[in-house]
Amino acid sequence: MKILLRQDDGERRVTVIEVLRDGTRFYFESGALFTCVDAHGNNLLRYVKAMEQALARASTVLLLGTAGGALATQLSRRGVSVTAVDNQAEAFEVARRWFHLPPEVECVHADALEFLRSTGRQWDAVAVDVFNGSDIPKHLLTAETGTLLARVVRPGGTIAWNVADGFQSKTAQRVAKALRLAGLSPLLVPVIEEGLGNTLVVCRREKTTRSVIVSDR
Repeated sequence: MKILLRQDDGERRVTVIEVLRDGTRFYFESGALFTCVDAHGNNLLRYVKAMEQALARASTVLLLGTAGGALATQLSRRGVSVTAVDNQAEAFEVARRWFHLPPEVECVHADALEFLRSTGRQWDAVAVDVFNGSDIPKHLLTAETGTLLARVVRPGGTIAWNVADGFQSKTAQRVAKALRLAGLSPLLVPVIEEGLGNTLVVCRREKTTRSVIVSDR
């Protein structure tokens, strides 16, 4: 193996590793694996594949959280118009240099919640893959986030939120609650890979308008 990149700013540790035998590359952040692609940039992680499948009908996708950009790359290669948002500007450089992120992907340097608050745009689907290490930042686990996600996805569109834990975990339940409080009906989908579990919290915005509750109670 060869270390291609090592960054440590005291709060965030990023390591990019390549397997010399076949060109497989890994993106680790604070010890957690976020991206694994082959020598051609094709995704090798099951949870990323599951997210791609959940967004299969979308022609435009907002992706909150980038890491190595595997999901953005897979979607863009299918002709999807992708807007990727990350609070680390260097994440896009890493994704393009080491993980084949296409130049067609629109890259926005911003905090995910602040971006949702400020944008007036809508997308066919939204993928949420934001972490601090293996934890979702607490400020995202609120009814406000659910309401904002429901606002930026078009009627009939899909929201897919990745949780790096089992479907019965407190985090997965808090994500589901945030979406329910926005008038959505989330489905928790377990994704198991080599004994480790992720959960996708997936829901679709109905085409008819429903009342929205903005409360964490």
